[in-house]
Amino acid sequence: MAESSQPERRPGRPAVLSRAAIVDAAERILDEGGLEALTLRRLAKDLGTSPMGLYRHVSEKDEILALVLDRLAARLPRPQLPEEPRERLLMLWQFIHDGLAEHEWTVEVLSAGDLMGPSVLWHVEHIVQALCDAGLPPEQAADCYLATWHYTVGHLGVRTATARRSRKAQGEQPYALRVLAQVDPARMPVLASLHDHWARARGRDLYPEALERLLDGWLARG
Repeated sequence: MAESSQPERRPGRPAVLSRAAIVDAAERILDEGGLEALTLRRLAKDLGTSPMGLYRHVSEKDEILALVLDRLAARLPRPQLPEEPRERLLMLWQFIHDGLAEHEWTVEVLSAGDLMGPSVLWHVEHIVQALCDAGLPPEQAADCYLATWHYTVGHLGVRTATARRSRKAQGEQPYALRVLAQVDPARMPVLASLHDHWARARGRDLYPEALERLLDGWLARG
């Protein structure tokens, strides 16, 4: 049998380094270790190349993050939407919320406000259109979108941080709850009366209910 003329490839080295391969590896690193784990050196090592090899396809870490964000946004559902604007809004925001919740690191990236995946523009367009259909002028619709976006990212950020601290505390009562438990009823009777409520509230997913109340307040202006 004639010997192959193809050069022998090192084990584990991809046949061709591409942007898609870089995004694949970056997403895996981010999901496993979070934002701090993603460095160009770590990414290059996982791909069997050098940092300089990455620069032939991407210019910097932010570009890699933007590409991963765009891939996640492209996975968000795009179903046939309800006719009623309010129902459209609730559905679209829940899609965005649930998509971000699957990847904890996204909240830290998006909180900076500089990166965005273009694929999410489909959802943004339909959100703003639904707000306009509900009677808000375009400028107010844009303001409502931003306010709801800030609430969504903030909600997920607090939830993620709380979950991390709870894992480290190993069942110990959160410090905030201990502070609230020591409220003097004579000086702060309302807070004292909510003593048993705080722990239950922390354990509930308040996003859907709070989302409705937030949107209803804006829609009432229309």
